[in-house]
Amino acid sequence: MKKALLITILGLFCFLRAFPQDKKPFVTLDYLHLDTRADFTLDYHLGHDTVAPSTDHGFAGKYLVVALDGTIGKKFSYHLRQRLNAPNINFANTFFQGTDWAYLNWNFTNNFFLSAGKQVVAIGGWEYDTNPIDIYYGTEFWNTVCCYAVGASLNYQDNSGKNHVLVQMCNSPFINAAMQSIYAYNLMWYGSYGAFKTAYSVNMIEYQPGKFINCIALGNKLQFKGVEMYLDIIHRASFDQKPFFGQEITAIYGIGVDIGPKWIVFAKAGYDYNPAGLHNIGAYDPNDIPKEKVDFESLGFEFYPIGDRSLRLHLCGSHTSIGKLTCFAHSQKRQKTKDERLRTIRHKARDVCLSHVLCPTSNKNNPLWQRQNTTPSNETPATTTIGWKKSSRSSRKS
Repeated sequence: MKKALLITILGLFCFLRAFPQDKKPFVTLDYLHLDTRADFTLDYHLGHDTVAPSTDHGFAGKYLVVALDGTIGKKFSYHLRQRLNAPNINFANTFFQGTDWAYLNWNFTNNFFLSAGKQVVAIGGWEYDTNPIDIYYGTEFWNTVCCYAVGASLNYQDNSGKNHVLVQMCNSPFINAAMQSIYAYNLMWYGSYGAFKTAYSVNMIEYQPGKFINCIALGNKLQFKGVEMYLDIIHRASFDQKPFFGQEITAIYGIGVDIGPKWIVFAKAGYDYNPAGLHNIGAYDPNDIPKEKVDFESLGFEFYPIGDRSLRLHLCGSHTSIGKLTCFAHSQKRQKTKDERLRTIRHKARDVCLSHVLCPTSNKNNPLWQRQNTTPSNETPATTTIGWKKSSRSSRKS
């Protein structure tokens, strides 16, 4: 089926390109691109108590993605991105779950357009916004949040092009079964004012019918010639939590510097902090483990041997530390039961969101995921990734 899809897309592209230039077809294919990436990854896990140090390493193909965009008449446009290497999913059509997005835009005025179909869940932040194929190591939030869902959005862009505001309703990222009757309601603002860019959002996300996680995401970027840096602050809390603010926070800082036309040096640091109590797991974000803090640092470079951005070699090293915060008093038996319940929730969240397959290492191989399920919480793994990518850099939301 995947081969048939690729052949059909290529055939459609050739057919539409065959039209005379002065006779534009009603349906056009304006963009067709194949992205792929392969890595050699080495993970080193420090020992803990009776657990000996261990090393895992190997080659793996991480991504095989086809993307296309085009128009239908004068008012409509279509957009599709399909992962051809998506794994099986436990409750829905596997092939469609491998579709990052498949949606139509209706431009009914010069400033407003309506979008419907499978699309990106509108959450702010520049790490979240980056194409996953360009992420070598992500925060705990990035690794676990479900970022693609079926829904609709109303979009407004001003005449200056500096502001893009959208209101979206879509399936909740917390679904673990089809037709679960929980949704996400999102308000998003992209701003572009010279060197300063914003990706801000306010989100109300149901984790049970009528019960919501509130997310406030503030993505800030400075973009100069040859230098780009960003700072994301993401706050999450249930309205059942007291106090509301300061319960679950993710902070990410990243910087990239061009060194001539062929080299980019980059660094990134992230921190996930969740002091929320364990007494009511159902009231908290299933994407984070209560009473845990996670931080990482990474450094690397990209090399473009032919000068443009279509072929890339990269090397990245990362270090992660996960530690427990001081917990409320609980019996050991009760604590274990709650941890088991939480891991069940996290497994479901991981299984339903195939966007995580686009992480630098897939969920079942990701050092963060391994630590949460098989190793002590205070272990500090180090990861080195060497690889190549054939594609063009693009946004997760492009």
